[in-house]
Amino acid sequence: MPSAEQSAQVLASILLDTIKPENDTQKLELSGLYPVWAEGNHLSSDICNAKGQTWECYQSHDTASNPDITPDNPAWYTFWRPLHGTSPETARPFVPVQGSHDMYHIDEYAIWEDGNVYRCRQDTNFSPGEYPQAWEVVE
Repeated sequence: MPSAEQSAQVLASILLDTIKPENDTQKLELSGLYPVWAEGNHLSSDICNAKGQTWECYQSHDTASNPDITPDNPAWYTFWRPLHGTSPETARPFVPVQGSHDMYHIDEYAIWEDGNVYRCRQDTNFSPGEYPQAWEVVE
């Protein structure tokens, strides 16, 4: 017999298959319902959690034929993008930008290495440490 937690996860999967979140904020607010990344077949728009982040697949792939597409390998960023918070509550640790698909935009939030939450003041592909004028600390 499945545990209550296992049953809740199955229910969450069913609900997420029928009701799609409309934007990154909703996806992040529901991030506790998404599975932890696992090897397998990943379709574009799949969402998972890995490395303290919530990620969306933007290029379908299968790890059986592409075993280097893992969260700890640089190839990961070719297939997955981190979701950026649009409020201090949905902020996630800063992820270095790999391309235009994961650039930080005005009014997105990130948690920097110093533990502070930062709000992006202008579109940027730089971190708060590299280009502080693009970011401001949220008090």
